[in-house]
Amino acid sequence: MLPQAVIFDMDGLLIDTEKVSMATFQDTCFSYQADHLAGQYHQLIGRNQTEQRAIFADLLPTHIDIQRFEKDWRDLFLDQLRYHVPLKPHARMLCQWLKSVSLPMAVATSTQTAKAEELLERAGLYGFMDAVIGGDQVHYGKPAPDLYIKAADAIACPPRHALAFEDSYQGIEAAHTAGIAVVHIPDLMPANDFTRQHAVLIADNLSMAAKQLGWPLENMDAKAK
Repeated sequence: MLPQAVIFDMDGLLIDTEKVSMATFQDTCFSYQADHLAGQYHQLIGRNQTEQRAIFADLLPTHIDIQRFEKDWRDLFLDQLRYHVPLKPHARMLCQWLKSVSLPMAVATSTQTAKAEELLERAGLYGFMDAVIGGDQVHYGKPAPDLYIKAADAIACPPRHALAFEDSYQGIEAAHTAGIAVVHIPDLMPANDFTRQHAVLIADNLSMAAKQLGWPLENMDAKAK
């Protein structure tokens, strides 16, 4: 059975940027001689800017200006993606298929909206989306359900009739708490007891998830040939 709409996370799910983010974060830590922080990236996955700053306040030495650190990291990250935003496997094909069957699509991401829209545009996915809800549009980020509730409302879909795709534990909890069935596609965070309890499906990539859901993406592949 098809849902009435699909809501995607973005980084590490549609676009392959989580590894770039981690590498540039670590480089920024080294440049600030905050080597101890370089191994803490997993704490930041799925967090919005406010929550990330709270983590920095706990972990960064007091002589480091958090906003300057954050800007240097962001600039380095965006510079790495200036000419190419890599897609996760089968992301475009899945979006094309969902479009072909007239399913509304939205993005619910902790990334700020303007930045998310820019990255989706560069990746060639923005045109598929009926709404992009960024972390700056809600007061509480993931794992709170606010992003997913707002995304479902933006595409006029009751949460119980939507399906979410997520790569992070925080995102899975957010979608589940919002009353949205969620598929886990692990990226930097492997499947664990939490995801097995809360996700309706766990798959290695988007194509495998579609196959298990009975969605014939191979039809899009045949059309492309």
